[in-house]
Amino acid sequence: MTTSFLFTFIVRFSWPPLIPVVVPVLNMSMAKAGAYMSAFYFGYIITQIPGGLLADRFGARLILTASLIIEGITTFGMGFITTYDTGFALRVATGLGAGALYGACTRTLFEWFPAEERGTAFGIMLAGPSGGILVSSFVMPLLNSTFGWQGAFQAVGVATIIVGMAIFLLVRSSDQSKSAGSMFGGFRIVFGSKEIMLTALSCFCLMWVELGTATWAFAHIKKLGLELKVAGTVMMFYGIGGLLSPAISGIVSDRIGHRKWIYIVSLLVIAPMTVLFGAQTEVKMLCIVGFLFGFCSYFANPHVSIMISEFAGKKFAGLANGSSNAIFQLASMIGPFVMGWGIDITGNFSTVWWIMAAGPLVGIVLMLPVNPENKRD
Repeated sequence: MTTSFLFTFIVRFSWPPLIPVVVPVLNMSMAKAGAYMSAFYFGYIITQIPGGLLADRFGARLILTASLIIEGITTFGMGFITTYDTGFALRVATGLGAGALYGACTRTLFEWFPAEERGTAFGIMLAGPSGGILVSSFVMPLLNSTFGWQGAFQAVGVATIIVGMAIFLLVRSSDQSKSAGSMFGGFRIVFGSKEIMLTALSCFCLMWVELGTATWAFAHIKKLGLELKVAGTVMMFYGIGGLLSPAISGIVSDRIGHRKWIYIVSLLVIAPMTVLFGAQTEVKMLCIVGFLFGFCSYFANPHVSIMISEFAGKKFAGLANGSSNAIFQLASMIGPFVMGWGIDITGNFSTVWWIMAAGPLVGIVLMLPVNPENKRD
């Protein structure tokens, strides 16, 4: 589960490190560069609910395999683009493949692990987003300098296809993980739950800052006059912080409980850390603050998936997580384009970090009415 989740984020974040390289080649504006990330999330959102339904019905193996192979093929194709429109279409297709994966992963972990171990299990899996940022931040500039940006995309595409094939051969779906009920029986439960909907909207606000940072940090650092490899180093520190924190956060919540309040406190810390990171101009401070920013940002992640799964129950955990992910990933589709447009209008990045920082504060307000005790079996 963790490997498949990691690779879908490596594919997702293969684009931001190459923005400064590919934009001049294709004569793109920054708004269009941001739209490539929005294109991914457009496809990603479409397959969230179908992916969750299929995971509840048929188990995880086939869903994970198909998802990774589609992502690998389309990312490989990015190495051959000569026009903006072709790249946009490929990014949409990549998102369509990736969208089915989240519901399958969360459904399986919720089934496999008891309540007192879910924080740790989900924390390890949800190191995938920051792990994807970490790996892509280090690998993509290196591949670009060695093989060019086309070769970088092709190498990542081939690796993702190989992982998809390995998942098919090694993962076995238990019959117990397959729902025997109606595929659509959970819609009323999922969309009628105040707890699920408010939690999903709150995580929309968390994604606003997390994916905004992943998309624009490279271009921001490059704008400071630093080299692309330096930007990769800074984001590597950000990724290391984010890689460590979900598992630690999950272990803490397994020990003391109170997942809702751990999540809220995390949001409260993320807001000022966003502005602080955006204000740095020296490499040393960018690395230090970047590590702390990544650690704080991803400390919140495990609790959202666990709470949503518990609100829906085992039978509809895949549908609930797929549907919720479709909601909070709207921020990932809208945010990069809006922030890129803001950069084009103002000519600087300072306002973008303030816009990002507003997200977690709104997320706290949305989360306050949620009752974590409204769980289903």
